[in-house]
Amino acid sequence: MTLHDEAATVAVLPPASPASVTEAAEAVVQEWLRDYVSRPHEELGRDGDVCPFVEPAERAGTLMMHTRTGLTGASGGELRSLVREMARTFRTTHWPRSNPTMYAYVLILPDLPQPQWSELDRTQALLKAELAEGGLMLGQFHPECPEPAARNPRFPVSRSPVPLLAMRNMALHDVLFLHNDSRLFAEYQHRFGGRYERGAVADPLLRSSYEAGSAVH
Repeated sequence: MTLHDEAATVAVLPPASPASVTEAAEAVVQEWLRDYVSRPHEELGRDGDVCPFVEPAERAGTLMMHTRTGLTGASGGELRSLVREMARTFRTTHWPRSNPTMYAYVLILPDLPQPQWSELDRTQALLKAELAEGGLMLGQFHPECPEPAARNPRFPVSRSPVPLLAMRNMALHDVLFLHNDSRLFAEYQHRFGGRYERGAVADPLLRSSYEAGSAVH
């Protein structure tokens, strides 16, 4: 079994009290972060961990993890409200380090049922621009998530054993996700355009994505 196979396995949580479900879900997610997200993967299309932010954030004490239960019948509107609540929490948290690229907020949704998993995908797509205007990036993860790796469109990188959302500040490599939309690219360019103008970005894929966004938008 590959790490990706493990990531796509649905976690079976015990039908018990909210406290025990929370404990079990957080243990499953911690294992997934350790054994999949914080390791390289042969299908990723680049060197390095699946997510280069997680391990440094854990070491710095800036990976915040919460669990939300009671979402068995959650609508799209309720999930959008939940994301906006996440954003408020992210912005008002007193982080223990001053480097904003290290801040990460993981919200676990252990009882969100399978029919609502695709609603996480729609919620992320609907709120992507709204969050980007505030410099935030949101990722959705669940056992059937179709989101591909930026450098390998055949690899569904965002599969997790428990449905969850992850939020962080916009980073340099996010041009890979933002260059095709004029509104999103404008926010990225405002924050990182100076680095490209100074020739301070070495990665050729980032440069080509930025140039493509600049030419179109």
